[in-house]
Amino acid sequence: MRGMQALAIGGLCALAVGAVSVVTAAVPAESGLSALLAAYNGCGQQLFQAFAKKPGNIVLSPYSIGTAMAMALVGARGDNEVEMAKVLGLELPRQEVNEANAAALASLDKMSSASFQLRVANALMLTKNGGVISEDYVALLREKYAAEVFRGADLAAVNDWVKKKTDGKIDSILDRLDPKTALVLLDAIYFKARWQRVFDAKATHDEPFHLVDGETQVPMMHLRSDFAVAARPGYRAIRLPYEGARVGMVVILPDANIGDLVQPLDSDEMQSLLAALRTPAQPVALSLPRFHASFKASLVEPFAAMGMRRPFHAAMADFSGMTGKPQSEVPLQINQIMHRAVIDVAEEGTEAAAATGVAVGITAAQPRPIIITFRVDRPFLFAIVDDETGAILFEGRIVDPR
Repeated sequence: MRGMQALAIGGLCALAVGAVSVVTAAVPAESGLSALLAAYNGCGQQLFQAFAKKPGNIVLSPYSIGTAMAMALVGARGDNEVEMAKVLGLELPRQEVNEANAAALASLDKMSSASFQLRVANALMLTKNGGVISEDYVALLREKYAAEVFRGADLAAVNDWVKKKTDGKIDSILDRLDPKTALVLLDAIYFKARWQRVFDAKATHDEPFHLVDGETQVPMMHLRSDFAVAARPGYRAIRLPYEGARVGMVVILPDANIGDLVQPLDSDEMQSLLAALRTPAQPVALSLPRFHASFKASLVEPFAAMGMRRPFHAAMADFSGMTGKPQSEVPLQINQIMHRAVIDVAEEGTEAAAATGVAVGITAAQPRPIIITFRVDRPFLFAIVDDETGAILFEGRIVDPR
């Protein structure tokens, strides 16, 4: 089939820098999973830093974005594959990327309970032009990414799937589909969990929160309990575990201007912080605002600024791994990468959701003394982290809790 086709990918995620080797020795499953999630986390930090240059709240899911982009990466070939892998920080061979994603899904899928919900879902939406996509690629995504496969999908089908998988928290991911779109890759993640130590709603009162350019009153929650805390150059952090303790929210409070913290908080510093929080809990008097935030952005421009350009240009893209035919015969390119995320934090716990869409087209006890006060009354950062795998499920910046 001659002509140009476009590809779309949607989801919630993150990013890092590295090189890929298409043919290398197999990596043990555990180290492969660690390398995969380190890449997702690192890439997510770079995207977060790019978005933080503009004002406002930010919420994104490095894991969602990474998974959606991985599904596109394993269909790329040649220089296009090398460039994508470098920007995504994936040093694993193609087969190991697939195996590590399967392992990540298996680990995360076993976590849900009555008070802790974590649902991750992937989909391959084949449009009316989707006949150019090979059954081998379809089978790969179904087997290694547990992707639901839809044929003859349209814009409504894409957005309805996202709405369903995020429990209605995200009602749509794409505003349009190019007529030449052949497929849309989707990742959605839904999270709802109860705090291991809940806040008493009766103790919540409206109190001052210092904005970047003024002050406002927000509902401030209060809790006295034991938490892991860490002091690092330029900021302090606290880890609030959810029931089961495997996943926790890390709240990062800058000593001064939040703008001075974002850029130094790169992937390496985040890893050092998470290690520093693996310490015995200490008595803390915690004050944390209830907050809600939502975020929507195209990832094409930030990925291009990071060095990923070939996938978006017809003359340079190569997604022949999706079609099983030479790129010259069925030329595909990415024409959209959209990401949406939302989070609500209250006394009982947290509810959050994210989705990433990539569109590919034919060229397109007795009280203890409180010794630490941790009062979050000014702009702060947060991350929801799975301690077992190291995956950053969500992260963001709150400059206005309202």
